[in-house]
Amino acid sequence: MRKFFQFFSLTILTQGVLLLNQIVLLPIQIRIWGHASTANWYATLALATSATVADFGLRTAGHAALIRYAHNPGDEQAETEFRHLWAWIKILICVVTIPLIGLDLVYGGYRLWHTALIAGVALETLLCIRVMYLDSLELYREAEAGYLLLAAARLCLTVGALVLFHSSPPTFGWIWFFTGVFAVAHQSRLCRRIGLLRLIEPIPAGLSWRTLAIARHTMADPASTWMRNNVPVLILSAIAQPIAVTTYVALRAVFGAARQMILQLSRYASVQYVSLRQSQTEVAKVHFTLWMLLTAFFTSVLTCIVFADNFRVASFWLVRSDAALYQVMALTFGLASPFYVYQFAQALMLRYGEVSEIARRQYLYIILLTIFAAISLLTKSVVFSLVVILVADVTISFSFMLRSTGTPTSTGVHGSVAALGSALLSGGLWLLVRACPLDFLHRSTTSAIVCTLVLLSLWTLLIAAVYLYIAHDLFPNARTMAGSALRALFNSRSEEPAK
Repeated sequence: MRKFFQFFSLTILTQGVLLLNQIVLLPIQIRIWGHASTANWYATLALATSATVADFGLRTAGHAALIRYAHNPGDEQAETEFRHLWAWIKILICVVTIPLIGLDLVYGGYRLWHTALIAGVALETLLCIRVMYLDSLELYREAEAGYLLLAAARLCLTVGALVLFHSSPPTFGWIWFFTGVFAVAHQSRLCRRIGLLRLIEPIPAGLSWRTLAIARHTMADPASTWMRNNVPVLILSAIAQPIAVTTYVALRAVFGAARQMILQLSRYASVQYVSLRQSQTEVAKVHFTLWMLLTAFFTSVLTCIVFADNFRVASFWLVRSDAALYQVMALTFGLASPFYVYQFAQALMLRYGEVSEIARRQYLYIILLTIFAAISLLTKSVVFSLVVILVADVTISFSFMLRSTGTPTSTGVHGSVAALGSALLSGGLWLLVRACPLDFLHRSTTSAIVCTLVLLSLWTLLIAAVYLYIAHDLFPNARTMAGSALRALFNSRSEEPAK
């Protein structure tokens, strides 16, 4: 339980810093650079982040071998398998990033800050890859602290440079690079201590090409993640005004914080499920399901807050933005957000080494998004592009949640029903706010804000009641589990002075 609190507190801090990075930075960028230059920066960043798939997704493999080796250092097969995989990851990052930099220099007008930005993204990718493996070793605190350091450094430096010096995008590119170098160097101290995941070490003899062959499966996850985050930005930059790009980036930051929370907690919950299942199968299932429902509930509350605001507070954040466009984008983000709990199912499949099963579902998402992107470019319709992205997100969620192997069937059903219920209730609130003639939903006076908070509280209670009904069959085991967790927490605290 103490490990969870350490992990959760650092996760909250990290996601809070990443959220502040957008909440604080974006309005300053809009005011100083304008919508056009800000949109151009985020389009450039979207292209640079293609370096995040440089490892061909091999980061999603090797966890089973790493865990076996950690529990049994004498397991030479597991050690060899993981060291070959880690060697290929480093080789691929270099092989992909260097040509990407070369192409940008040739076709991007020899702008060195583009090179620095791409290199910074590649270093961040390397950092995140090692964080995933460190999580599998249950080094949550050390792993998350490294990424928190990177996020905090970038926040302070970029905001400071923008506010104090009105710095241009090239300065941001160099900040990305130097903070990436510092964060990777800091993380390397931990890797040297545990004797794994080091950057500079001899390439294993007889490097296995069979290890590289699994990239056809592992490539799917990072590719789909990159497409989910960046393809809409590139499409909007091609078919819409810059204001659409900045609005989308703003909402992506808000809802992205919830998605990252789901992603982080799914990693923790999946590791704990694998550990508990060996001795307490039913408790493991309840623990896993409750975390899934809790994160889905959190995203629902966040969605309702955004909808109830009705572009009142947001108008101070996104100056000179289109309220109608904001509302439509908020709706699609809000409806899709609870379906992201499929990450719990994917994380569990990853822990059991079901990489090919993950790949099939992710490739389906990539194909759908590619087709929808092409149609959006032809129709040049912003609303259509947003709707089809929502359809793709819902499709991949059900493909993971409603499966019969790996993830407990009841867990997938609970998650799917909760996500669908959240979407319907959130959509109902959006319609109420938009269509209801109640005056307080459109004013910014103190009384109007109080009435809005009351409505938001009542709607949150309604969502909570639905979730309690969905999870009612888990309560007997949940009470037992909660009692055991509290006893373990208090016992660990009482033992601390004796250590």
